[in-house]
Amino acid sequence: MVAQNLHAHCTFDDGKNTPEEMVRASQAAGLTSVGLSLHGPLPFETPWAARREEIPSFLREMRRLREAYAGEIRVYAGVEWDVLCEPVDRSAFDYVIGSVHHLPADGGFFAVDESPQATQRILRLYFGGDANAAAGLYYEQVERLARVPEVDVVGHVDLITKFNERHGFFDENSPAYRRAALRALEALVAEEKIFEINTGAISRGWRTTPYPSRALLREIARMGGRVTVSADAHGVEAVAFGFEQARALALACGFREIWQLEEQGGKKTFVPVGL
Repeated sequence: MVAQNLHAHCTFDDGKNTPEEMVRASQAAGLTSVGLSLHGPLPFETPWAARREEIPSFLREMRRLREAYAGEIRVYAGVEWDVLCEPVDRSAFDYVIGSVHHLPADGGFFAVDESPQATQRILRLYFGGDANAAAGLYYEQVERLARVPEVDVVGHVDLITKFNERHGFFDENSPAYRRAALRALEALVAEEKIFEINTGAISRGWRTTPYPSRALLREIARMGGRVTVSADAHGVEAVAFGFEQARALALACGFREIWQLEEQGGKKTFVPVGL
């Protein structure tokens, strides 16, 4: 059983529920530990990233919840740090999820997971319909996470394919797409980053399988990479969504353990847990 979720959002960013509601829902779902991962501040306005001035309040609330629920469920404070994020004091958080949410184009940045219509528009206007060029640029940014020592976990590594099941924007089997993706995976595995098997797009109705794809998960296993399981929950209904499906996928792709955050000797560290 998967007993931990480190990828969850609350009302301090774009989540629907308060931190305490998310903690209580996680406890009710049978989890033994939960981490709320605040979207780090970005250098431009978005409807989902936290503002820098909100971070101290978030951390205070997480400390309160850790104490209030001690002995019932372990509570961790995390940050989902985008490659475009402003610098954040890593020492203030228990863990860091590194993610890529945007494509740079025409002097701006465009979210890759906003909507199918937005993805179609970006590919047409800024890449001339060349999906492989967009994927190559996306995975170049993913590869940059390997050079950020603070990143513990790589979030939804193939987020660019969020709408692919229904709309087929990217040919994930094309040589160009695979080269770009594998180059990023190799760099991340070499730096011992942990990849999340993320069920968030399933709970929101966009995919029937987790991120990353089965093909990429098999490559991560072949390379000797490590995985964890995350819900990317933005509401109480999704705190442990699809965890058994994610566990079965991990086993089918060759993994025999997942990595979970634990506190040992006063230090928080990732440890293997058998599947």
